[in-house]
Amino acid sequence: MSALVIRFSSLGDVVLAAGVTAALGDVVFGTSAAFAPVAARFVGVQEVVALSPGESPWSFARRLPPVDRVIDLQGSLRSHAVCLLVNQPTTRLTKHGLRRRARVALKTAPPSRSVVERYADAAGVQLGPTPWLTRGPLAGGGPVVLAPGAAHATKRWPEARWAALARAIEVPVTLLGGEAEAPLLQRIAEAAGREDLSVVAERGFERSFAVLEACRAVVANDSGLLHLAGALGVPVIGLFGPTTPEDGFWAWEGQGRALGVPLPCRPCARFGGPRCPIGDHACLEDLAVERVLDALGEICSAGAGSRPR
Repeated sequence: MSALVIRFSSLGDVVLAAGVTAALGDVVFGTSAAFAPVAARFVGVQEVVALSPGESPWSFARRLPPVDRVIDLQGSLRSHAVCLLVNQPTTRLTKHGLRRRARVALKTAPPSRSVVERYADAAGVQLGPTPWLTRGPLAGGGPVVLAPGAAHATKRWPEARWAALARAIEVPVTLLGGEAEAPLLQRIAEAAGREDLSVVAERGFERSFAVLEACRAVVANDSGLLHLAGALGVPVIGLFGPTTPEDGFWAWEGQGRALGVPLPCRPCARFGGPRCPIGDHACLEDLAVERVLDALGEICSAGAGSRPR
């Protein structure tokens, strides 16, 4: 039975849907054009149909091949319209918008199921182990990749900490990010002062995949690149500030570590924001380089038999 899986955005959410496609097989995946190259690597995906910027649901639905069922992991008005136009049995992700707002405002208990688990519930599947993306064999002994970018400023560990971490790691280091993050990566590279440090900032994902497949581990903020590395099966360290791993966006417990500073103000936002609400950004300012370095050594020792320091 073929299935249409819909997740238009954003990068991290799209990548987490790969757990569903790997479990289903024979999937048509509908996503935004920017993420089509990533979705094309999902295990179980036979075809990707890319939504162009500004395209109508009617135009998008016309280009879809015949399917037997639809799994709507987006839950937006546009994805609902596509489901109606396809006119096949449909299951949808249960949105937890009100619960997440209460979690931020009232510090209520975190959800019992992660986002990727709720995706699996909507699809009626059991998640299997990573990798969820097709790839070659991981190098294991390559560089450590640092991904200091994030869509929201409050999710970013301070630049000085990234530079200090890069200096302390005793194996080669690559800074990785999107095209818009090139100035950030360059500032960190200059502050780190390492001649063997590489910088990869691209529009798209071709070089990013090559870097991730060749690395021994990834350190990243709570961002799309964190989830991309995790779905490839790479050991990962996730740095969490205004959001927390308990809020559902940490799916890599068996292959990495999620780090944060326990503060009563966390979580302070559903997705992060432009500035700390109380002005000190202590959730990430107080996350010590040595703590990240120790966690990195632990996962590298477990995965490749050698420490990066």
